[in-house]
Amino acid sequence: MKRRAFLRGLGAAGGLAFVPAIAGAAPAGRVRAVDRLRAASIQIGARLMMRGQLNAVDVVELSLGGGRSARRAERGVTMVLAAAPVAGQADAIDLVSSVRGGAATIEKHGVTLSFGAWSRDNYVLLPGLCYAGNRFQSRRAAQPALLSERADIGPHVPPIVPDIARLSAAPGRSSLVADAGDLATPALAVHAPASRLGIIVLARPASETGAVSLGIAEDDDRKQANASILGVGRGEVPVRIHVFDCADVPALFERLFLLRKQLTGPTALVHERPFSAAFAAHEVRVNGRWIEKAGTLALGERATPATTWQTGWRGGLATTLPLIAAGSQQSRERAFASVAFTLDGGQTPLGFFHGISDGKTWSDDGFTYKHARRWHLVRRTAETLTLLIKQLALLERHPELRTGAKSERWAEAARRAADALCKLWERQKQLGQFIDIESGELVVGGSTSAGIAPAGLALAAAQLKEPRYLDVAKAIGEHYYDRYVRVGLTGGGPGDVLQAPDSESAAALLDSFVTLYEATRDRVWIDRARAAAHLLASWVIAYDAPAAGRGCGSGVRATGAVFWSAAARRGSPGYVLSSGDALLRLYRATGDVAPLELLRDTVHNLAQYLPETPPAAPLAPTTTPADDRQSTCAGADSGRWLEARDGGVPTDGMFDAIGLLSYTEVPGIYVRPDTGFVFVFDHVTARVKERARERLVLTIANPTRTDANVRILTETATAVAEPLKPGAVLDAQTAVVPAGGTVQVSVPPG
Repeated sequence: MKRRAFLRGLGAAGGLAFVPAIAGAAPAGRVRAVDRLRAASIQIGARLMMRGQLNAVDVVELSLGGGRSARRAERGVTMVLAAAPVAGQADAIDLVSSVRGGAATIEKHGVTLSFGAWSRDNYVLLPGLCYAGNRFQSRRAAQPALLSERADIGPHVPPIVPDIARLSAAPGRSSLVADAGDLATPALAVHAPASRLGIIVLARPASETGAVSLGIAEDDDRKQANASILGVGRGEVPVRIHVFDCADVPALFERLFLLRKQLTGPTALVHERPFSAAFAAHEVRVNGRWIEKAGTLALGERATPATTWQTGWRGGLATTLPLIAAGSQQSRERAFASVAFTLDGGQTPLGFFHGISDGKTWSDDGFTYKHARRWHLVRRTAETLTLLIKQLALLERHPELRTGAKSERWAEAARRAADALCKLWERQKQLGQFIDIESGELVVGGSTSAGIAPAGLALAAAQLKEPRYLDVAKAIGEHYYDRYVRVGLTGGGPGDVLQAPDSESAAALLDSFVTLYEATRDRVWIDRARAAAHLLASWVIAYDAPAAGRGCGSGVRATGAVFWSAAARRGSPGYVLSSGDALLRLYRATGDVAPLELLRDTVHNLAQYLPETPPAAPLAPTTTPADDRQSTCAGADSGRWLEARDGGVPTDGMFDAIGLLSYTEVPGIYVRPDTGFVFVFDHVTARVKERARERLVLTIANPTRTDANVRILTETATAVAEPLKPGAVLDAQTAVVPAGGTVQVSVPPG
């Protein structure tokens, strides 16, 4: 179904209001969603948990039965379950569990779904936390987590995750429960392959009196299960359930993508700091970490090698690319020096790149584990190749940027890295997660950690005139889609959470699939890119800070922030490590506006995480301990994600890289003069004042307190049919809009 037509059926942008709990039985009309649930042996009910004698918890169950409402009184407490169809949505039903009286005894209450024909083959999703039920082998690993048992290490060992919320992979009862505020979207989704049925349960992040939890519990034999959405104390717990034909797991994610904001509603765009001003602030922060002696830009406060320099994953050339493209002469020179630092001693004879440096000595990804001293996270080489090729292409198209560059060795280094990845693939038919940096042997297999590799190899094929790289890129891309994305899993992107599901490799795979489409023009890659985009969106927070997060000191609009992995209760303001511009490129290939809206949620809200006055001097090492309150705040409360924490993740430098990339690769305004389409990412507003053939006059207003230098990317149908050229956003028309002012701009310039 076309997205526009589907959304017309949703009614108001924020979804329809829930009907109040009703006191008496309503007429028992037919509701398609209820009929489909019953046909699948799924019963709708409600549950009340009350304190009994000797602190015991008494559980009272209520079944909806064949009507629209049900009621039960117990020990002075009245529980009512009411159902109502959703206007314009035959596959949806609104449910409200309400409880009155007995305040002193009520623990929790809410809606339940009892699955009478359950299977462990059912795919269970809690967005940003649980994928395929997280039904993997688990280990209680120290932090940062790394495999240590001999039996767990090898090219073909099934995925292993840390001790995270999960359904059990072993016999016996299994269950998982999550607070709605710890999810990117407050929802629980199930795909039942046997009946080709999809079920999405949408909740609100909190009830009238407190947090709401979503959970699922399986019986020992996995033939029955019970899903629950429970709120604390009295009041109402509203739920919306969608029941629909669902051929496969990608179809489940596609529907969730369309519904993810239906209950929480749209989020307001708050204009506060234009892209140009935010880029300048990040540039100052990065230059404040310049290490003169080593000749490189540090990633963090330099207390440890991991906070000094990391190649890929948390920094590296993700910072140098935007500084070369759009930074000052000083920034560009320091970026060139940082690339030279990476290549001079950072690349091994096999072509892989070492991961970490203290400015003098290179090391890899074994952390403090002696057995893993030579482990290399393959993602690092894949990211470095991709970014290096992009920088080569940029300099080729803009030779004026070469001043101060010592780029003679860049192409050679890129070729060696591409050869290393190709040889690894040809030998193992996978890229795995970790290899031995000295021998090149695969140590830990599986995962989509190196998900950006197909993009890097496809770009290298064109830049270095080596068709073999594209052939390998396509083979790797097909492997990643068939084995992982098609079954709703991307994992192992971060190097410190074993193979837990993660967003970072999902973002990389989206980029790879779009790049493969641009390189081959084969639209099968568009279908795969859509699937990756829908999966990625499940990690992106769909609404602003939940009620459960109040008092945690955030004050930050969480919409658009991205959870890192199922093993992390936090994430970052954007994608690690990319601008998300693949979503813009996906729109160019499809005309679907939804990816642009997802991208805007993230890039527009990045600037709010910047301090008002960025430090101009080098940052001093810090020993600030983690705030104990973090564990009590909702995971979707992203306001404190960038605070200093114990561990090896330098959030400052990572955030700077994300911001610099985003403001370099995403335009402030995107315009199609031939159709009149205008889409704004920046902290300005734009409307069409006049329209002529293939020309528009825009009125652009800047409501912020800072002047804005806005990049306006203008494209015709002919231009959209071709891939974006390197630096296309930087070449775009610009408009200077004074703080609080308005200008008229002709696009393209007359």
